[in-house]
Amino acid sequence: MMKKEFELSTRTMTYMAIFAALQIVLEYCTKIYEMPKGGNIAFSLVPIFLCSYLMNWKYGVVVSLVSLGVQFALGLAVFYGPLSVIFDYIIPMVLVGMTGLIPLAHYKQYEIPVGIIVMCVLKTISHLLAGWYAFATPLKGNLTYNLPYNIGTLIVCFILFMILYPRLKKTVRF
Repeated sequence: MMKKEFELSTRTMTYMAIFAALQIVLEYCTKIYEMPKGGNIAFSLVPIFLCSYLMNWKYGVVVSLVSLGVQFALGLAVFYGPLSVIFDYIIPMVLVGMTGLIPLAHYKQYEIPVGIIVMCVLKTISHLLAGWYAFATPLKGNLTYNLPYNIGTLIVCFILFMILYPRLKKTVRF
């Protein structure tokens, strides 16, 4: 059951804190393998995808921005300049938080998170723009660097969402 309005009650703030904490804990796990200048298969985005679909996209955006702030505070995110922060961190995290704007597609008894696919593609484009503007990387090198971990993120997050969402939808109430 998704909330229609944005309301900061004790219940919603508690759920938001839980989703943000899960994202941060999983972010530590994704740091096991990381590209030299950042980027990894970020299954840590699953809690934000879940928040956006279970609660509402507005809550998802808040949770993603809070998580991003905590990542910088804990040293999990690296500052390579303002363009990198905008295109590698802020825009991708806001896009992930906004995933709930795209409704789940229904196929037989399954609910397919089309929003995850769309937002991961847009997130990849944002990372490509970061490579172009912030790091002056040619297109071929940029694609070679960014596509593998972004495709991996899409696949892993999609699968984990498909496993977790039906179970959480039954138990999480707003």
